[in-house]
Amino acid sequence: MKVAVVTGSSRGIGRAIAIKLAKNYAILVNYLHNEEKAMKVVAAIENMGGKAMMVRGDVSRYEDAQRIVEEARKLGEIEVLVNNAGIYDVKPLIRTLPSEWERIFQVNVFGVFNMIRAALESMQKGVIVNISSIIGIEPMANAAPYCASKSAVIALTKSLAQELYPAIKVICVAPGPTDTDMLRRIHGYMPADPPEKVADVVYKAIKDGKAGDCIKV
Repeated sequence: MKVAVVTGSSRGIGRAIAIKLAKNYAILVNYLHNEEKAMKVVAAIENMGGKAMMVRGDVSRYEDAQRIVEEARKLGEIEVLVNNAGIYDVKPLIRTLPSEWERIFQVNVFGVFNMIRAALESMQKGVIVNISSIIGIEPMANAAPYCASKSAVIALTKSLAQELYPAIKVICVAPGPTDTDMLRRIHGYMPADPPEKVADVVYKAIKDGKAGDCIKV
């Protein structure tokens, strides 16, 4: 069976993507902190008649990325990789510690690199979808590290789209405000799309998107 690896898929956008793709793929549910929620995602997929397994791993560590890929291969051939795991914070730059800037880049940028690099050791063909953000395209104040990291994801996508095509199609999806725990924790109430809307876009991008696309949601 073909396999889709979705990082950071115990909740929010990642959860919605994992469940959406479970109609067509066996799913590797990756999580770091939320084991109970990851178990619920696996159960939801299995209740749909799908196949899934979960693996704890920090994508900012290359060794963990390799292990995630190795576990996914037990399900079958990896055909889709969705790099969704990310962290977000909002504060003025003058209050941002170098360690906080570094951590955002470790997860949001190095995490994407680590997963792609690990997957390419065995992934012969398929699709890679990198989740960026609308503020990686149109940055906002008080979120410089996050905006810069998501802009880097877009540049990485466009470079790899040229390098890996046609065997592997690399695409970027850039959500706007999305109703997740992470958004509500920082911003409270604000108009936001449901995670399922992003999942629908990712699903369509895998089927019909063009290499190098950066699709706004």
